[in-house]
Amino acid sequence: MHVRREGALVRATLSRPPVNALDSAAYRWLTGVCASMRPDECLLLDATGRVFSAGHDRGEPAAGEALATGVAALTAVLRCPAPVVVAAQGPAIGAGALLLAAADVPVIASDAWLQLPELDVGVTVGQAVLRRLLPPAMASRAFLTSEKIPAADITTAVVRPPEDLARAATDAAQAILRKSAALVSAARRGWGEREQTALAYEAELRACLAGP
Repeated sequence: MHVRREGALVRATLSRPPVNALDSAAYRWLTGVCASMRPDECLLLDATGRVFSAGHDRGEPAAGEALATGVAALTAVLRCPAPVVVAAQGPAIGAGALLLAAADVPVIASDAWLQLPELDVGVTVGQAVLRRLLPPAMASRAFLTSEKIPAADITTAVVRPPEDLARAATDAAQAILRKSAALVSAARRGWGEREQTALAYEAELRACLAGP
């Protein structure tokens, strides 16, 4: 995992072969990156390898403190002071799909897909975030069935051929940076949607930890 600054563009790259699973260290890294951002910057999150992220690392329990750490990382993305572009070059599963959904500008390769197997591992959180990317009924279906959602069905994302993904994500970030940083910041605060999503996600976590 590494961060590279190119002026006001900050590239944060997830690199945890073979499938970029997210463990507590990766979540804390993501939280720290978001906390370090300034409103006049733009954060571009991407990943190495063929899989964007397989989600929560199965080496850690998807419960208790580990789950809370993951939720904190995704709420940090939602509350990031800077606009966030996420580029998914391959499958985005579980928390990986939620990371894409938390972006201001989600960019996904045309041959990629999402999957939310949360209920299969005893997790009930994330629907609030996923509804930023998928229509509510589709988000519910994705959680209840764990079916794969192909990129072509994600009309809220920028979908590009794999070879054009990196350029499309960079172009989106640069387009944001050409705007007035003060106006971009004011708009993101004024909309209020990201904070509402973060609060709803935290409520899902409390309900999950309380048990069925």
